[in-house]
Amino acid sequence: MLLEALEDWNPWWSEGEVSEDLKGITRDILSTALEYVELSKVKVVTGIRRCGKSTLLYQIIDSILTGEDACNVLLLNFDDVRLASTPIEEIYRMYLEELRPTNVYLFLDEVHGASGWVSLVRRVTDLGKAKVFVTDSSSYFIPLDYARVLTGRKISLELYPLSFREFLRFKGVVERAAGTEGHAILRGHLKEYMVKGGFPEPFFHSEKTARRILLEYFEDIVARDVVSRFGANYGKVRDLAYYLISNTSQMVTYRKLRGILGLGLETVQNYVNYLESVYLIFRVPAFSEKVKSQLMLPKKVYAVDTGLVNTVGFKISENIGAILENIVFLELKRRGYDIYYLPTEKREVDFVAKRGSEVRLINVCYDPSDTNTFRREVEGLIEGLRAIGLARGEIVTWSYKDKVRVNNKEVFFTPATEWLLSS
Repeated sequence: MLLEALEDWNPWWSEGEVSEDLKGITRDILSTALEYVELSKVKVVTGIRRCGKSTLLYQIIDSILTGEDACNVLLLNFDDVRLASTPIEEIYRMYLEELRPTNVYLFLDEVHGASGWVSLVRRVTDLGKAKVFVTDSSSYFIPLDYARVLTGRKISLELYPLSFREFLRFKGVVERAAGTEGHAILRGHLKEYMVKGGFPEPFFHSEKTARRILLEYFEDIVARDVVSRFGANYGKVRDLAYYLISNTSQMVTYRKLRGILGLGLETVQNYVNYLESVYLIFRVPAFSEKVKSQLMLPKKVYAVDTGLVNTVGFKISENIGAILENIVFLELKRRGYDIYYLPTEKREVDFVAKRGSEVRLINVCYDPSDTNTFRREVEGLIEGLRAIGLARGEIVTWSYKDKVRVNNKEVFFTPATEWLLSS
């Protein structure tokens, strides 16, 4: 039965290649992952359940097979009970005996389900016996394992649901718009993206079916990734997840959540940490040079996917500005920025995005064409630019495009489709 499971998960042993249905459509992160293949470090891919981690592994394997014997590649998916119930050392030993590989590439999918994986990975990595990729749906457990025995031996990749650029690629749409009609069509695709979100599977179904799939995802994430791993109370953590997703782009405090849920303050803190560790939600702290201020001020919360917000929380039409802000946040995460919000006297700036020495101030405003809205957005961003000491800021809009200069500060209004598709 064990050998049969290995053959099921490694069809290239008999077919010599990865089938098209397994490879799917290329993800943007693939080029980065391929740069890491030959590094003598463990490549750790984390991300929310069903965001495409397994498909990414198949795409990496497909690239490896262009220059390697198929038997040198071993994939183990520990969502399969046949593999999860067998010690990984026993599985690996059988693989070596049956396939007799000469240059092993080892892929461990949903590795939290494996028994004894850390010691095997450390050994084969230290001895140069295999190049290793592992995936998991939580950022919590893998770092704990590495902290004990694999410090300095890993390199990490985070995978998110589809970006808008990837969404267009899935649809076969050319992302370069020409003329008024072309920009309007792109906005139509963005509206669909806001409704369905970026999980790959719902993309291929009608909106009604996509909603059923996303509801199932939500329940699975809560039950399998939070309750099963952390021992949380299912009803309470589900209510908390529902509340946070329904309040995306808003300020939250532990005391307010305690009052809503009727839980102890420490329990609320733990439950929020659990939901963030499985990538269902993200918290954004205030930007401050004082660490104490960052800890004391409220945090803003964002969801991992706008399709989940539209299905589990409020509808797009109820708060399209919050959905657009959530999309901008996720794109900044994909691009590797550390993200904060900036409190000012009049209002906060939505995002302070830091990446190395680069710092950007970004507001999101669906429609700034009203005079009062326009003035409020510009004045708030200018105040933030002065506080940070920057010369230019950005306001992401639905379709409005403009540039204004106030004293020595510039503010650029950029339509969301253009901003999301910029390099």
